[in-house]
Amino acid sequence: MARYAGEPEDARRGQIAATPADVDEARADREMADAERAVALGTASPDQREAVDRIAHARTHEERRSLWMSN
Repeated sequence: MARYAGEPEDARRGQIAATPADVDEARADREMADAERAVALGTASPDQREAVDRIAHARTHEERRSLWMSN
């Protein structure tokens, strides 16, 4: 797959969805989705907004999940 100039090597990675390895990762994925949806809809609690802000810089789903679970 061709890359654009300046595009990170892993920019097009993720054609396959990240799969949780256990129930804790699955729970974290659901919590992240719920929080991100609430932020987008403007109904997020302060805790949800803070958590979404904390993982916003992560580049991959796995990295976001790891940050989410480290809270």
